[in-house]
Amino acid sequence: MKNKLLRRSKTIYILLSILFLGCVKNKNDNSFYDKVIYYHSNFYKLPGPPDNSKRFEVYYSDFVNEKDKTNYKKLSQFGFIERKINNEFSSKIDSFFINKNPGKYFPNYKCLECYQDILLFYKKEKIIGIAKFDFKCNKYCFTNFESNKKRYLKKDCLQYNYLFKK
Repeated sequence: MKNKLLRRSKTIYILLSILFLGCVKNKNDNSFYDKVIYYHSNFYKLPGPPDNSKRFEVYYSDFVNEKDKTNYKKLSQFGFIERKINNEFSSKIDSFFINKNPGKYFPNYKCLECYQDILLFYKKEKIIGIAKFDFKCNKYCFTNFESNKKRYLKKDCLQYNYLFKK
């Protein structure tokens, strides 16, 4: 009788464990993206007058127009190199963002304004957001291509600079 009760308890425990583990969500289920690609470039120089080139737009323009987001699919043609995102970086990406507008951000426009670090956010293989960072000038911007979602970079997202250096 005792063995039968012990076996039944173990069976119930195993079934409850399977049920519980099946209900645990993946970390990215709550994220607005399912893939992030990180690019870095060592190119950094004074911008000349706007020349309407794709390269100029990628390095110097703050926000990305919907029609220009295809330029970001092959950033290697502009001197960017894809870098691996380590586990610490990956775990902190969600904390870069808030859903409420943090207010005006006033970067130092006397600085060079050349974006060297770019994060591309994908959902179902489509680019849904582009974050650009210039850590030399402490400047950043995020373009959101989701039609009905408001997402913003936090004002203090530059505190994550150390993640990009690895």
